Amino acid sequence: MPTTSIHGTPDYAELDALGLDPSEVIYFSSNINPYGPPAAVVEAVQKEISRSFLARYPDSRSQRLREKIGAYHGLPADAVLVGNGTADLIWLLAHAYGNNRQAAILSPTFSEYADGVIMAGGHPIHLALPGWHRIRRRSYAPGGTTLAQTRKALETSSPWLVFICNPNNPTGEYLSPGELRYLWEGAPNALWVIDEAYAEFTEDPWSAAQWVMGAGNGSSGRARRPGCVVLRSMTKDFALGGLRLGYLLAAPSIVERLQQVQPPWSVNNVAQLAGLVALDEMRWREETTARLRKDVYQLQEDLRASGYAPLPTTVNYFLLPVGDASSIRDRLVESRMFVRDCTSFGLPEHIRIAARPPEENASLVETMSSFAHLPTRRPD
Repeated sequence: MPTTSIHGTPDYAELDALGLDPSEVIYFSSNINPYGPPAAVVEAVQKEISRSFLARYPDSRSQRLREKIGAYHGLPADAVLVGNGTADLIWLLAHAYGNNRQAAILSPTFSEYADGVIMAGGHPIHLALPGWHRIRRRSYAPGGTTLAQTRKALETSSPWLVFICNPNNPTGEYLSPGELRYLWEGAPNALWVIDEAYAEFTEDPWSAAQWVMGAGNGSSGRARRPGCVVLRSMTKDFALGGLRLGYLLAAPSIVERLQQVQPPWSVNNVAQLAGLVALDEMRWREETTARLRKDVYQLQEDLRASGYAPLPTTVNYFLLPVGDASSIRDRLVESRMFVRDCTSFGLPEHIRIAARPPEENASLVETMSSFAHLPTRRPD
C-alpha cells in the first residue's frame, strides 16, 4: 500500500485543530497562480449558477471542452480526455496500463505517480533525475546524476511506463525538447507520461503535445508507436483548485482505453464551464505569470539577503535548504504561513515555497529572517 500522501493543499483537519479558518492562512505551499482565477471565469460561473444548472447532470465526456482544448493544441477532440484534476488522470493511467507492470518514476517528484502505480498492482522504480542523486532510500540531494546516466538507468530497467514531471515538482527544473527526446531514446517502447502541469509558469514554455500523435523520437518526427501522454492542469495556471480540472493529450486509442475505466460524470458542470471560459483568457494568463516570475525573482533575492540559499527554478516555486524542514514548517504555521515540508519527496532538509504577491512574500521573508540563526542541516 502507498504511504499517505502529503500535499501542499490545505489540511482542513490541521486547520481545525489550530482554530484557524482557511482564509486566515497564507499558502506558500500551493503551487497555483495567486492572481487568479480570472475575473471572467468567476463572472461566468456566478451568472450561470441556478437551480436547474446545479440539478442537471454534466456531459460525461466533456465534449465541448475537449473540442476547445484540442483546437488550442492543434489536436482532434478524440485525442483529449478531461479529468477531475491531473491526479485523477494519473490514477486512470496507472490502472489502465500499470497492473503488474514496472513503472519508472524520475525522482524526486510528485508522489501520486508511485501511489497510483502501487494501487494498480504495479511496481514503481525510482530513477534519479538529471542533477540529483540518491543518498539514502528515497532520499535525494542535488548533483551527481547526468542526463546520460538517467538514460542508461532507463535502458537497464526497461519499464512499461515512464512518469516524468516537466517542469519538475518540487525542484523547478525544466528539460528542453532535445533533452527529453534523449531520455525517451532510453525507453522508446514505454508509455511516457509527461506531466506539464507547471509549463505555463515558465518564461519560454513548450509542450510535448506535438508528440502525442506520433512524434517523440527520431529525427523524422515519426514515433515507433503512439507512446506519449501529456498531462495538463488548469488548476494551477488558472487557479481553479477548488474545482479540480485537468486534461490529458494522447493518441485516440489511448484516450478510448482510459474512457473505459474513467467513472462517469467525473467532471462537474461548474468545472466544465470554468474551463471553457478560461481558455479565452490567455492574455490574462500571460500577464499574471509574467508578474509572478518577477515576484519569484524578488522573493529569492530577499531570502538570499537574509542568509538563505534558494535553489534555481524556472517556475513559480523553488526549493529552499533549511536544515530541518518539518521544524521550519511548524514554526511558520505559528505565523499563519504554510510552506511545503519536502520530507515526503525525499528532501527532508528542504522546504518548497510558491511565490505569492509582493506584500505576502515580504511577510514571509521578515518571519524567516528570525530563523536564520538555525542550523543549516537537519539534526542526525
